[in-house]
Amino acid sequence: MTSSERGVRLCQKLERGAQGQARAPVDTMTKSRLFRLWLALGSAFMLLLIIAYWDNMRPAHFHLHTALSRPHALKPLPSPNSAPGDVFTSSLEIWESFIRERQGPLLSKRVEQPSLPASSKPVLGNLEESVRGYDWSSHAAQQSADPDARQAERRSVLRGFCANDSFVFPTKERSFDDIPNYELNHLIVDDRHGVIYCYVPKVACTNWKRVMIVLSQSLSDQGTPYRDPLDIPREYVHNSSTHLTFNKFWRRYGKFSRHLMKIKLKKYTKFLFVRDPFVRLISAFRSKFELENEEFYQKFAVPMLKRYSNHTSLPASVSEAFSAGLRLSFATFIQYLLDPHTEQLAPFNEHWRQVHRLCHPCQIDYDFVGKLETLDQDAAQLLRLLKVDKLLQFPPSYRNRTASSWEEGWFAKIPLAWRQQLYKLYEADFVLFGYPKPENLLRD
Repeated sequence: MTSSERGVRLCQKLERGAQGQARAPVDTMTKSRLFRLWLALGSAFMLLLIIAYWDNMRPAHFHLHTALSRPHALKPLPSPNSAPGDVFTSSLEIWESFIRERQGPLLSKRVEQPSLPASSKPVLGNLEESVRGYDWSSHAAQQSADPDARQAERRSVLRGFCANDSFVFPTKERSFDDIPNYELNHLIVDDRHGVIYCYVPKVACTNWKRVMIVLSQSLSDQGTPYRDPLDIPREYVHNSSTHLTFNKFWRRYGKFSRHLMKIKLKKYTKFLFVRDPFVRLISAFRSKFELENEEFYQKFAVPMLKRYSNHTSLPASVSEAFSAGLRLSFATFIQYLLDPHTEQLAPFNEHWRQVHRLCHPCQIDYDFVGKLETLDQDAAQLLRLLKVDKLLQFPPSYRNRTASSWEEGWFAKIPLAWRQQLYKLYEADFVLFGYPKPENLLRD
């Protein structure tokens, strides 16, 4: 090999070495950038998990005292002369379509309800009618002033006490964003007519749920949507899969769910029905513990009898307990409600949970506040305001004894101190919805 060839090879080796040294920093930079990219993606993923967990699990007693938590000005009731489509806007429809496209077909697709077998209208038995007592209200309460003036008064009382800083109760000051998802499961949405209904158990909610099914066409009988509320079997009325509720929005709309809820709360007509809090308690006790209800016997009656009545060995089923003459007393039920240990284990069951905890009236500006004491008038007025009175009628209600005699009889054997504590427990419902303080029960 000549000296010139050795020189060429030496130059080539030097050149390759230089190239290798140049590539090393490039490879190091590429790896560094990839590491930072994966770190950013991992952080974003963890943040989304934290948001999802927090939205579903954050405790109800954590409040952010923001301007959003303050009640806002009263809105006028929807006019009976307004067009049915006034509650909808093109922007809302476009927004929902955009969200569904972003979430993909699996999230945006509405679950189809299976066709149900043909059914006849449910027949209310004598025992069912006398115990469930669909009204249990004073007949005198049915005779009242102008419906519009009555509605204005109810809403004014509600908003006034929500704005009153001297009237305080738990959860009052939190904003809508502070309410965890699982507490929004009583808000049923009908997108077809722009209606949101907050159902309260033991306040004609079975029939109002039937009305919402007819309006939303969420359930069908052999492929045909129900047109008569009473045609809908009771077991399907209380099936959670039948209704679109706010707590389901997260699965459907993801991170846009709260914003979409607020849009619907602003645009839609929102209503609820309430009743005298103590009479509602009596109604709940009678229907769940004076009838043979296996679920409530196992879940509530058995623990109450063991804890407060010193029963150690109890019948295995509710039918055996009733046959043996063993039943839960109303006094034991009240003792259970007053025991602080009760809600340390779990929140009140929906049948005796306070209305303000079910429907959040200081965070949601309801357009219509109905009462069971004036159910017939209020139902007819509301259906007219929604402009659906030609489509359906609210099912007839049933009445028996007056509320005042019921309360005095049922609370006669309850100690005065317990009655006073019970009133404090439900005081917010009495005050917010304009029910007078039951002075006859709170003094000797």
